[in-house]
Amino acid sequence: MAEELKPDICVIGGGPAGIAVAIAAANAEVPVVLVEGSEMGGVNVAAAVPSKALVAAASRYESLRVGPAFGVTGAPLQVNLGKVHDHLRSATEAVAANGSAERLTALGATVVKAQARFVDGHTVVAGDTTIRAKHFVIATGAKPVIPDVPGLGEVDYLTFETIFDATRKMGHLIVLGAGRYGLEIAQAYTRLGIDATVIDDGPALADEDPELAALVLERLRAEGIRVRDRTRILGVARRRGGIRATVAAIAGSESEEIPVDGTHILVAPSRRAANIGGLGLDKAGIEHDGEGIKVDPHLRTTNNRVHAIGDVIAGPAGVNRAEHQAAMVAKRLLRQAGPATGVFPIPSMAMTDPALAAVGLDENEAHRKHKDVRVLRLPFAESDLNQADRATSGLLKIIVTDRGQILGAAAVGREAGEVIALWSLAIANRLTIDAMQTFVAPYPTRADLSRRIAESFTGPGLTPPPRRRIIDFLRKSG
Repeated sequence: MAEELKPDICVIGGGPAGIAVAIAAANAEVPVVLVEGSEMGGVNVAAAVPSKALVAAASRYESLRVGPAFGVTGAPLQVNLGKVHDHLRSATEAVAANGSAERLTALGATVVKAQARFVDGHTVVAGDTTIRAKHFVIATGAKPVIPDVPGLGEVDYLTFETIFDATRKMGHLIVLGAGRYGLEIAQAYTRLGIDATVIDDGPALADEDPELAALVLERLRAEGIRVRDRTRILGVARRRGGIRATVAAIAGSESEEIPVDGTHILVAPSRRAANIGGLGLDKAGIEHDGEGIKVDPHLRTTNNRVHAIGDVIAGPAGVNRAEHQAAMVAKRLLRQAGPATGVFPIPSMAMTDPALAAVGLDENEAHRKHKDVRVLRLPFAESDLNQADRATSGLLKIIVTDRGQILGAAAVGREAGEVIALWSLAIANRLTIDAMQTFVAPYPTRADLSRRIAESFTGPGLTPPPRRRIIDFLRKSG
C-alpha cells in the first residue's frame, strides 16, 4: 500500500553513521525516517565486528601459549574452530541488536526496508513509500573494489563479509591485500592453526609509517606468516583441493613465476568505492565523482537539503570517522551545540599484534608541510607495565614543531590504540606539547608513556627556541 511520509529528517543507509543520526533525532523527539534496503549495521556488523572477535580469540590463545614465560602452565592448548565461530556470532548479534530496526522503532524512528532513490531535490521513493523531508542524510557507505586478477572470477573467493560463513575446512588461507585488515585476519587464523600467505603488489601496510610498519611485519613473519609484498599476482585458478595463485616478484621483468597453493582465498583490497548506484543523485542535484559524494566542510552536498557522511564521501574509511561525522550533522540539524566543521584528525588502527595506531600527520607529511619539525621517540620498554607484561616490543612516536604544536602521533605495541587516543584528543583541541607534560596517568599504565615522551621535548637539544631564549636570559641575569 502506497504511503507518504513527511519527517524532519530522512536518513538513507542503516550502517553505523545512519543509525547514529536516526537515534540522535529520535532521542530529541524529532520525526525521523531511516531507509535501508539491506541488513542493518552494514559492513560493520557483517565484517568488522566478527573480524575483531576473531582477533580477540586468537589473542587469548597467544596469551595462553606464552604462559610458561610467566611461570603459568596448563593442559595442552586446543582450538575448537566451531566454538570460535560461535563466539564470532555471539559478538556480532550483540552489536547488531544495538542498531536493529526494532530498537530504532522503539525509540520513535520509522524504519523503511527498501532501496531509496531521489526523484527530485526534496523527495525520495523507497518501495511503496514516498518521503518528503526537510533534510536528508546520505550514509550508504562504500564497498571494496575487487582487483582485476586473471581467473579470480572463476574461483570461489571470499571477502570480509563471507569469510566467517565458510563451511569447508580451511588449511591454507591466501590473502590478496597486505593492508591492515588483511594482515589482521592472516595473523588471527595463523595463531588458530591455519597457515596464511599474504600477497600484495605494493608494500605491506602502505598507508602506515614505514618505521612502525616494519616492527609489525617483523613480528608477523616471525610467527610464520608469509608476507609477499611487492609481488605481482599473475593469476588465480582452481586446483584439486583448493586454489593456486601464481605470483612473481616485481623487481625485474623476467622474474620467476612462483605457485602459491591454498585451500581458500580472501580478497582484502584497500581500495573502496562509494555506494551511490541507484540513488538518483543527479535528479536531486547532488554532485559526485570517483571518490564519492562531494561535500563542503559542513558535510553538505550541492543540494542544501542533503548532507552526506561516512565512507560515501572522500576520505579514510572507518566507523569512528562515520560516527563522528554523524554526531556533527545531527547536532547541526537538531540545532544543538557542536563542532562547526567536519575537518578533524581521525585516528586509525591495525589490530595486529603488535597493534599499530596513528593520528594526524606522519613524519614525511609533517616535513612537507612544516619547516621546523621535531620527531620524539620513546620505546615501549620504558613503561613499567610493559615490563611486567613482557610487552616491551614497541615504539611511541610524536611529531611536533619547534614551538610545541603537535602535528601527529603514532604507536606500535600492546594497546597502541589506547595510547594514541589521548593524542587524538590533544590534536583535535590544538593542545601543545606543554599540556601533555601536565598529564598525570594512573600507575602503572601504558598511558604514562605519553607524559614521558612529552617531557623529553624539553630535554637537551629539544627545547623550543622561544623558551630557550628566555631560559638563557634568566640564567645570565642570575
